[in-house]
Amino acid sequence: MEHLTNAKTKILEQTFKKNLSELENVETQEEMEKKMDSLMKGGFFLTNWMKSLFNRSSDEEFKAVWLTIDEYKQQAEESMQNAWRILNLPDWRLEKRGKHRGDIVESRTTDQFGKVYKFTGVVECPAKFLYEEFKNNVTNIAEWNPTILKTEYIKEVGPGIDLTYQVTAGGGGGLITPRDFVILRRTAQLTREGKVTESEPYCYITSGVSVQVPGYPPQKDMVRGHNKVGCWIMRPKTTQTAGGKIEEYTVFQWLMSCDLKGKIPQFILDAAFATVMLDHIVHVRKFAAESKAKGLF
Repeated sequence: MEHLTNAKTKILEQTFKKNLSELENVETQEEMEKKMDSLMKGGFFLTNWMKSLFNRSSDEEFKAVWLTIDEYKQQAEESMQNAWRILNLPDWRLEKRGKHRGDIVESRTTDQFGKVYKFTGVVECPAKFLYEEFKNNVTNIAEWNPTILKTEYIKEVGPGIDLTYQVTAGGGGGLITPRDFVILRRTAQLTREGKVTESEPYCYITSGVSVQVPGYPPQKDMVRGHNKVGCWIMRPKTTQTAGGKIEEYTVFQWLMSCDLKGKIPQFILDAAFATVMLDHIVHVRKFAAESKAKGLF
């Protein structure tokens, strides 16, 4: 019986490597989705075996303690400055263009955080409105953005600094299951040099880094992800419409470097991250349009 089990495992490994090789050679997202769909339909055991590899939880022991307010503040400030610095690095490589004009996802490798992804696009609403929505109504995001399944507000640490719990939707054609995160956030107005300001800002930022806190251990049915560095940047942009009217728009950027845990091949991560970024902005634009229709700005 053991001999048969080992033989079956070896066959699964060979088939797994063959399918991964085929996936690596696809040239478009559409080809990727078709291949993944074919795998899901035609290989129940293979698909579930891949899922078990891609969604394997970390064995790290959960030991969470509350830090001091000063320690949280220091960590939040450092995370925000890291995000700002990386966002403004040169030599980004194109990963994918979106259907909306100007939407792009780029990536680059950093010494400190490994591979980092950056989305850039324009949203037709004032930057301050979008910033205040993300800052003050974080628990409402899941109501209008299906890429985020749940957000809980844990506690405020200080002005512009808080702790939140978040569950994100899966990806990779169903092979990557939802992840949860405990995030230390920093929200602020920044100058062109990335310094916090109370006067007219160059942009607005909400940054986040993963932390451990008591009362939020990893769940048995959920893989705990780790957000290494990341932020949403909202920069005001004045645009003249075809009718000659001056409108306030937002140059929206999303920086992300995230460890989803599990043994997920890089090319699947590339496709999954690019897709979720481009999906996310669709919902942000829809929310902005509905908010404008309600007269909220």
